[in-house]
Amino acid sequence: MDEFASAVLVAAVARALADAGLATDAPRADGALLPFGEKRRYLAGVAERHGLLPLLRVGLLLPEAVRDPAVTALLAALDPLELLERWGRLEQFTHARHRVLVHGAADGCVTAEHAGPPGEPPVPAEDVLVLGLLTVLLTLTGARGLTVTAGGEAGPTVFDSGVFTAPPPGTDTARWRFTWSATAARAAPVPCTAPAPRALPGSGSGPGPGPGPGTVARARLLLAGDPARRWSLRGLAAGLHTSPRTLQRRLRPAGGFQDLLGAVRAEGAAALLLDGRHPLPVVGFACGYADQPHFTREFARRTAMTPAAYRRAFARHGPSRERTP
Repeated sequence: MDEFASAVLVAAVARALADAGLATDAPRADGALLPFGEKRRYLAGVAERHGLLPLLRVGLLLPEAVRDPAVTALLAALDPLELLERWGRLEQFTHARHRVLVHGAADGCVTAEHAGPPGEPPVPAEDVLVLGLLTVLLTLTGARGLTVTAGGEAGPTVFDSGVFTAPPPGTDTARWRFTWSATAARAAPVPCTAPAPRALPGSGSGPGPGPGPGTVARARLLLAGDPARRWSLRGLAAGLHTSPRTLQRRLRPAGGFQDLLGAVRAEGAAALLLDGRHPLPVVGFACGYADQPHFTREFARRTAMTPAAYRRAFARHGPSRERTP
């Protein structure tokens, strides 16, 4: 992914290889940053020495990363197609050099490609790392009977019955096909961030009206359970088992649907910023903002401070060293 995400990925690769008894000389990152070229050289070196299978299996560490807000937001996807949409949004948020492009989607089947800028395609090591991560995410978000092939529909199988298999030499590792037989029902969302204060430090007041009895309180809880979802009034009404018109009327004392959603997202972002350990793009993505400018603009509108300034002023832990895109 982009420079800030590279450090996270390299740390995950190094840990997965260490767990498998494979020693590697992972590059050291400056805080959350790692130059893209260093990440690419490291992954290519791992593939040359140990093959592609260890990189495919890095995603198996994801269940241990459920406290990471980006992973939490990805795992809240209701189905495989929404997961891939969220992954694309995360790539956009982090200015990823390589992107997963969905070329075809049908009931129980998706074809996709791992692509880069013109003339700069990802190398096989980068392909299989992302493929392994998405494969495990799909299983964790309810895809049952998942089978994954590389190189197109007739390509070799790289995941079946819960087992990864390395693609043979010469496989087009950038082209993927995911098929699944069923999707498991998902539980209702629960809040994925620590409770935020009603009055945000530095704002002089809370980001929005506090939770009232009944519908407003339940709406807040549902929105806070998955702020990264592309919420609509109709979708929230369905989750609360009421009609959009009735919900709109009952949310009026809280400023209406859009204001309540904005307040919930700002509260969630404030909680993560106060924690101080997560890069700004991760905070913005996990809390449902469209991109970094949208995050900066909307958060500042409610607190009179940019996210970076807010964290510098109030974070409990020292802010991670990073650049704001």
